[in-house]
Amino acid sequence: IQNDMADWASSPGDSKKKWSLLKSAWAEYSRARKQKNNAIKEVVLQLCYPRLDVNVTKGLNHLLKSPFSVHPKTGRVCIPFLAKDVDTFDPFTVPTLEQIIEEMGSWKEGEEGAKIPDYAKTSLKPSVELFKKFAEECHSKSGAVKEENKENKMDW
Repeated sequence: IQNDMADWASSPGDSKKKWSLLKSAWAEYSRARKQKNNAIKEVVLQLCYPRLDVNVTKGLNHLLKSPFSVHPKTGRVCIPFLAKDVDTFDPFTVPTLEQIIEEMGSWKEGEEGAKIPDYAKTSLKPSVELFKKFAEECHSKSGAVKEENKENKMDW
C-alpha cells in the first residue's frame, strides 16, 4: 500500500481526489489479501466524526447556539443557513452585534410611510427571512400531521 500511496502524499490534488485514491488503494490491498476490513470506516470515525469533550457537553457557553444568539466574546450573531450552502458558508462574515447596531443607527426612513421591521434594516434580513420560511414550513407540516391524526383517531 505504501507504493500505491507514494504519489498521493506528494500530489497537490484536492481532498476528494486524495480520499478516492486512498479508498481505492485500500480496497486493492484488502482484495489482494482476501480480507474484509473496516479500516476506512474506522478512519472516518476517528478523524472525521464530530467529537465532544466534557467541557463542551456541560458548559452552557460551549453548547450550540440558538438562531440569532450572540457569541459572548466575538459578538458574532448565530445565523441559520441551508445545508446545501455549507461549503460556501464563512462564519467570519456573519453579522456582529456592533455591525447591526451601526446599521440600525444609520438607517434613513423612507417616504413610503410603511413601518419596516428593525431586522429588515440590517444585514440580518436574509437570515431572518430564511428562518421565517423554515418556521412556516414546519408549522404547515405540523398542521397536516394534526389533520391526519384527527382522521386516524382511535376511540376505545
